[in-house]
Parts: sequence; C-alpha cells; structure tokens
Amino acid sequence: MSDPVLRCFPFGGVGEFGKNMMVYAIDDDAVIVDCGMGFPEPGQHGIDVVVPDISALDELGLHIHALLLTHGHEDHIGGLPHLLPKLNLPVYGTEVTLALVKNKMLERGFKADLRALPDNGESVKVGPFKVEGVPVTHSIMDAVSVAIHTKLGVIIHTGDFKFDPSPIDGRHSDIHRFSQLGDQGVVLLASDSTNATRAGSGPSESVVGPAMRSAVSQVKGKVIVTTFASNMLRIQQVLDAAVTCGRKVAVAGRSLEKNLDITRTLDRLKVPSGVLVDIKQIGNIPDAELLIIATGSQGESRAALARLAHDRFKGVSIGPGDVVIFSSSNIPGNERVIAGLYNHIYRRGARVMHAGQAPLHVSGHAHVHELKMMMQLTRPKFFYPVHGEYRNLMEHRDLALSVGIALDHTIMAENGHSVEVDKDGVRHGAEFHAGAVFVDGEIRDEVDGIVLRDRRVLADDGMISATVLISQHEGTLLGEPELVARGVLHQDVSEEVLINAAAALQQFLSQVDQELLADIDLTKEEVRLFVRRWCKKHLGRRPMVLPVVLAI
Repeated sequence: MSDPVLRCFPFGGVGEFGKNMMVYAIDDDAVIVDCGMGFPEPGQHGIDVVVPDISALDELGLHIHALLLTHGHEDHIGGLPHLLPKLNLPVYGTEVTLALVKNKMLERGFKADLRALPDNGESVKVGPFKVEGVPVTHSIMDAVSVAIHTKLGVIIHTGDFKFDPSPIDGRHSDIHRFSQLGDQGVVLLASDSTNATRAGSGPSESVVGPAMRSAVSQVKGKVIVTTFASNMLRIQQVLDAAVTCGRKVAVAGRSLEKNLDITRTLDRLKVPSGVLVDIKQIGNIPDAELLIIATGSQGESRAALARLAHDRFKGVSIGPGDVVIFSSSNIPGNERVIAGLYNHIYRRGARVMHAGQAPLHVSGHAHVHELKMMMQLTRPKFFYPVHGEYRNLMEHRDLALSVGIALDHTIMAENGHSVEVDKDGVRHGAEFHAGAVFVDGEIRDEVDGIVLRDRRVLADDGMISATVLISQHEGTLLGEPELVARGVLHQDVSEEVLINAAAALQQFLSQVDQELLADIDLTKEEVRLFVRRWCKKHLGRRPMVLPVVLAI
C-alpha cells in the first residue's frame, strides 16, 4: 500500500484578494474550505461579482465529502449561492456563519444541508477526516480556523484571524488549542497573509468604542456611520455609542437590516429597547438625536450611503452640521470611488471622519507579530502562505524563515498550482484550471469571456452600426449603406468619414458574389469584417461593428 499524499488545490484567494476557496485531499478523499466571491476589476464592465471557476473539480477525480467554512464574510461565503447547487455538499460552519449562509441560500430558493462545526475542542467526522473549528478573533462573529485531522497529521487553515487580547464579545482566539494541535503534529499550516507587510500587532477592536463615542458626542447634527454590513461587533460598538450620546438609531441598507435581524434572533447583538427606529419614521426625530448606520463604505453606487450623498435617499438628506463616519478601511482599488463619495458629502455641507483621524477602524487581520505567533504555537512541519497577493505571500514566507522554518519546508503556489505533501517533503504538483466566473445582473447570469471582451471593446472603442439593404432574390445591393457611430470620438468619425466608409462598403459589396449576398447571415459577417478592417486602417481603432442587413 502506497504512502498517503496530501494535495492542496487553491481555486481562489492565493495570489489575489477575494474569492477564497481551497480543496484539501488525502489521496482521493477531499474537503473544500470556503467558497467566496470577489469584486470586478477595472475593465470588467457590468460585472457584479466574480466567483471561482470549479469546472476542474470534475477532472481531479476527488471524492469531496463536505464544504467547511471559516467565517461569514462575502469573500469566504459569497460564492455559495452560485456554486453550492452544483456542488450539492453538506456545509459545516459555526452558528452565525451558518445563519448567514441559510439566509443567502433561501433567497435563491435552495435549502442547504447545514451542519455545526464544533469550536470547543471537539471534532466531527467528515469522510475519513475529523474536523474542528478553532475560535479566532476577526471582524465578524464566530470566525474559526479549520483543523483537519488526517493520517498525515493536522492541516490548519487559519482563515482570517488576529490575536485580539480584548475582543468585544469576549470570544478570544484559542491560543491553548493551537498549541495542543502543535503538540499533536501539524503537517501543514496554511495561513492568512493579508497583513504580512504590517509590523507589530494590530490594535484591539475595543479601541474603536471610545473613539466612536468621542466622535459622536461632538456632532451637533445627524451622525451617519458606515461600515461593513457583516461586522456586527463594530455595529455593537456603534449602537453603544449612540445610546451613551442619547441618540436613536436607524438602519439604511438591506444587507445590514438582514444581518441585524439574524444576530438579534441569535441573541448575539444587544440592542436596548426603544433605540432602533425605522428609517422611514425618523421625520420627527431631531438631527442631534439621530444616528444612521448605512451600507456603502466602499462607495458602491447603489448602496445607502451613495444615495444619501447624491440626495437620492427618500426622506433623508445630509447637510451642514452632519458628520459621516467611515468606520472601515478602503479595499484596494476602491480609493478613487471613495474619494469621490467624500466630495459629494462635502458638497452638501457635511463633514467626513475616518480612521486616519482617530481609531475609528482596526483591521481584523493579523500583523507580523501575530503571524509569527501562529507559527510558533502550531510548529508546522510545512508552511503554505495563502490569502493575499504575491507580495503578501512572499513576505509571509520570509516571516516563516525568520522563526526557523526551513526554506524547503515552505511552498509558494498561487491559484491553479497544486501542492503535494508526503513523507518526502513538500513540492509543486500538477497545474489545474482555476479561473473565474463572472456574474451579472439581478438574476445572476454567468458571463463568459466573449461577452466581457465585447463590453471592453464598447467601452474603449465604441460602436458603429452598418445598415445594408439587399434584394434577397436577386442578391443585389439596394442603395447606399448607412453607417452610424456611437461612443467613437467625433474627430475620428465625422460625417465625412462615415460617408467615405459607407462608399467603400458599397464598392466592396458590389463586387461580392450575388449568391453570398442572398444569404443574410453571410452578408452580415462580410459587412462586419469589412467595416472593422476599414476602421482599423483609416482610424487606428477597432470599434464594435453591428451589421444590420435587411432583405427586401
């Protein structure tokens, strides 16, 4: 009987931020850890979310037993509505995480098989494995690292974590359990690299509360606080600050309302009676006695804060004396949009406060000292940095070297590059397809690469429509073609240019075989190719060409 081999297949989140998804397999038995979503990049026009492409799972020949979740952030569970119906697996997670997933799946009309993941030192059997959650502090309730007990040793997938000495809910990272797992023998530590470039230890979440109370107490008008809708620990501190300052609280944003309902139902969020008011019923509340918690900290155009900043939120407006508090960090790539949102807020006479002025936000991810501490507690045989761009992974790998993990006991492998571990060591395995699926629209249609390419062309070079009349029976051209440009620079497509292009197209079509002209589909393609090539030659551009061929 051959020796067992551990294989890791990163489908997302390694070499990038977002859409985290990892498959761990011992021989052919496997589990999936997390199933997240990402946000579109510039140039991905009209795309709402990006989820992992799991088509390669069918080719790997694995028996997947379950999907294990570390926590309920969108970059770790946001792919479930799109992928779980295809995977059809039981889902293990902690209380709040499963509640968020249940709500998400019911919206899609899918009843998921949700099962509790123990986080008290006990484990549950999943196929040939025993799995458990190890409590960790993060910017969401009930986060865990996943420990997978295998015949090769324990695999620890940290998920997002930090070592917060004074968490708001009193739920500490279980340092003792990590040490116990280290004693049992950790074969692989796959650890969060997000803040591998930030020195020291991150500040505690508990520092936000006093800063929030101080900021709110100084405002004479309305206070609007925006933060991540899933960060109920932060919401608790905002609620506490409002109560201390004698303000009622209204909530603006559907996702925030849902998360409040979920955590209140689980008795995990403490809201004093009479504090919460309906956003539609705030007309009689003086501004100095009102605090609004709003979604949209990343500048999302359809979120509550953007609508407030553009005077498009029914029944609520912001103006002089009001303050908008950003209790959040900027997700990389969103800086310009958020800066624009600041400007709209200032144009209405309100002011902005953010973490650069006071400790109104702290990161939920471990800094350098905490990352080293995780390695020292678990003492892994092999180390695999995950969750981050390549620079984060490399810095994290170097931290491992600094605490005594040998270079040949570390591995760098991004999405689509498998990792193998056995008694001989750790090495790169076979490559596999780990792309992305683009999701667009309210019904969440999947968008393929061709559609995305067309959108880029439309955005970059515009469109020209070419209308041609032909006699279908005779296969002859009737009159001159008509060209109309949209989204192309006026100096490139003046009326004279379009007339010249139409004349050239007419001359070209007059030389085309009559039998071909009688075929509308073939004629459309000939028109499209000719106009596109003409534009490239004469304008230096390749606009999208929409051929309209009418047969009479």
